[in-house]
Amino acid sequence: MVSETSEAAEATDQDKQPPRVVTAAAVGALAVALVAALWFGGSWARAAFFTDGPRADARDAALAAASQAAINMTTIKVEDIPGSLALARSSMTGKILDSANQNRQKSEEMAQQAAVGMQSQVQVAALTSLNSELDKATALVVLKVTEVKQDKSASSYRYSWSLDMTKEGDVWKTEQVASLTQPVLLDNSGGATNTPPAPVPAAPAPRPGS
Repeated sequence: MVSETSEAAEATDQDKQPPRVVTAAAVGALAVALVAALWFGGSWARAAFFTDGPRADARDAALAAASQAAINMTTIKVEDIPGSLALARSSMTGKILDSANQNRQKSEEMAQQAAVGMQSQVQVAALTSLNSELDKATALVVLKVTEVKQDKSASSYRYSWSLDMTKEGDVWKTEQVASLTQPVLLDNSGGATNTPPAPVPAAPAPRPGS
């Protein structure tokens, strides 16, 4: 009778052991899964908030600023030449700004004498380099610039510029402008013609070829 009771007790203990083993294994697997989730989730968070995210923001901001700077530097309102040149200078920094300030009066006089209005629109814009850690970038901007003379005749040109950008505080500004080609005279349909480019009036930024 005692033997039967002992065997029953052993059987009961053996029945109870496997669930404990399974439970421990499940807890271990859950811990591994949790660690993996935290690791990969942390990697995603680091990329989103500390690497890829800020870099994408810097890229977008630098490109937008380069496009706007190119427009500001190729826009002249004959009725407000000082204001037009001041707007162009607001997009500059460094040596290019120093040069614009030093030649401010001369630029205004030349623009007044030319009396040619200018307006532009960006056709293509892209960053060619970005160093978000040093707040530096270079952008390629292709513009369609339309000049309107005193007799109301208009001519459009295609400008291709490379702009070196730098970040001052929260604002990206242009520190250097280089013309990649001479201006190309466009016909009324927007295509290139073989007609040599007409002289362009003084502008607040380095002219193509300068």
